[in-house]
Amino acid sequence: MINESEAIVVRYIYEAFISGVALYKIKEKAKELGLKRMGTTAVERILTNPLYYGFQHVKPWKQNPGGLYPLKNHEPIVDPTTWKLVNEKIKRGTKERKIYDDQIPLRGALRCHCGKLLTGAASKGKMGKYYYYYKCSIASAHNNINAEKAHKQLSGALELMSLPEKLISSIKEKSEIEMETTLKEHKTLLKQRQIEYEQTGQKLLSIEEKWISNRIQHDTYERWHNELTIKKESLKDQIDKLRHNSDKTYSLLQDQLFYLSDLNYVYTEANTIEKQELIKMVFDDFLYYENGIYRTPYIMEPFIRNEFKMRGMGCLDYTKKRDN
Repeated sequence: MINESEAIVVRYIYEAFISGVALYKIKEKAKELGLKRMGTTAVERILTNPLYYGFQHVKPWKQNPGGLYPLKNHEPIVDPTTWKLVNEKIKRGTKERKIYDDQIPLRGALRCHCGKLLTGAASKGKMGKYYYYYKCSIASAHNNINAEKAHKQLSGALELMSLPEKLISSIKEKSEIEMETTLKEHKTLLKQRQIEYEQTGQKLLSIEEKWISNRIQHDTYERWHNELTIKKESLKDQIDKLRHNSDKTYSLLQDQLFYLSDLNYVYTEANTIEKQELIKMVFDDFLYYENGIYRTPYIMEPFIRNEFKMRGMGCLDYTKKRDN
């Protein structure tokens, strides 16, 4: 049985890791959420433990091969796709350690015109006060930006990109119509996937019975058992998503959409990690700084507004170079 209060922590750890949040930040937040495990590698062990997606490592025994096998009557906390993505990312390894600083939240999200992500640090003034700057690690001549100035420019751009209430109402109305259509399609698809799931489960039982009664060879059993197990696992993942995603999307639509009327407020109230996620999403990780102004070839479509005004105010120069 799932302990939901602990499951919330586990799901956060997996989602944050996939989003690219630094491990030390994940550990800090996990402790705030109530992670009770001790040790410096507690989070890493959670990320690599297959029990969380309903599988278990089994050692080879006699003619039976080892490997990952599904657990019966074991409700998974994360879906198989998430677990596999996380562990593929762990195998690839990380090239650099991210360090977040609330004084320079754009470090690691804002790029120099040469394409390199800008770093940032504090510089001590003559009177002992510290001033923060964003810098290019390739060449100091590229960019050495006063962080306070950069933040004011970004705030100005986000204010001008915010959506008017009339447009938000239109988006909401059209989205609700599309969601009704999608919900009907999901119900039909859900029934199909549930039938396929039951049929796959019956085939698995049939394969097991044939192997027990010596009607098939072990290598044949192993091949079909693995294929059917993977298929069943994938179908369960699809069923879970079809059941829950629509409810979550509808809730976000009703409760959160109005915040887009003040995009700068959304950014200001976010923590450093959320700020970086927002910037990367809105500008598709193509936000640059050159000659005293932000530049980008991409803006998420609803926010393409007031381009001339943003350029004239010295906030953001949007020059489309590819299809949005």
